[in-house]
Amino acid sequence: MFNSKLVASIKANGKILREFKDTVYIPFGTEYSILLKNLNTVRAIVNIYIDGENVTPNGLVINAGQQVDFERSLANGSLTGGNKFKFIERTGKIEDHRGVKLEDGLIRVEYQFEKVYPKNPVMTWNNGYNTLHDSWTSTLLRGSAADVTPSYMKGTVSCADMAVGATSINNMAVGATLSASAATHSFNAAPQTETGITVAGSKSEQKFVTVSNFATETEKHSIVIKLLGETEDNKAIREPITVKTKPKCTTCGKQNKATAKFCSECGTALVIYA
Repeated sequence: MFNSKLVASIKANGKILREFKDTVYIPFGTEYSILLKNLNTVRAIVNIYIDGENVTPNGLVINAGQQVDFERSLANGSLTGGNKFKFIERTGKIEDHRGVKLEDGLIRVEYQFEKVYPKNPVMTWNNGYNTLHDSWTSTLLRGSAADVTPSYMKGTVSCADMAVGATSINNMAVGATLSASAATHSFNAAPQTETGITVAGSKSEQKFVTVSNFATETEKHSIVIKLLGETEDNKAIREPITVKTKPKCTTCGKQNKATAKFCSECGTALVIYA
């Protein structure tokens, strides 16, 4: 999905999954990652909420033009490892123990871009006094609270994708390949509900480092993706629906292009079937 110069997609088994409006169909039992790309010319601070919980407590920094394949939570406070994201069915037993949350099955990406200030002021001589020809700097020197105390945010950045200065771990390869067996896991019994939740999966050694604070714009943007383990007609998803999956028309049987929304033969809306 694309919104306000940021792209967010779901990946499973190393492949990007297709989105149907704001929904991604993924089999229960699948480990997944969140692929983020900053298309802006400035850095972004990203906060990711899964099932209503913030999995990036201090924010994830994505540099201008950078792409990050985010595969584990940072809520444990560790920069060196954790558990991959795994999507499972929210069964009755789970509901009895854990309860039902309003944002179950939702991935919410909130982000703010780095604030850009005017260039350095030009100094000129005027009747024996130095004058700063820059409105922001001039205001700052006068002690305006609005500009002296901008909104600073700190965050973390992925070691595998960061484009910052020299570091001993900036070339470390982060495992982005997910378990093929988990991605194609099938169930004999029909799921009780289309709603799923994200839990701890297998071990992830994805590493992050902290970066310095920087000011951000006040405007916040968001992208929301819904994960479902069943189709609208209660058919279980048996394998991930990738962007290269060619949908088959239910009316005439024609195999359409992966990007098609309507059948090129008869015009029927293309419905998902596992």
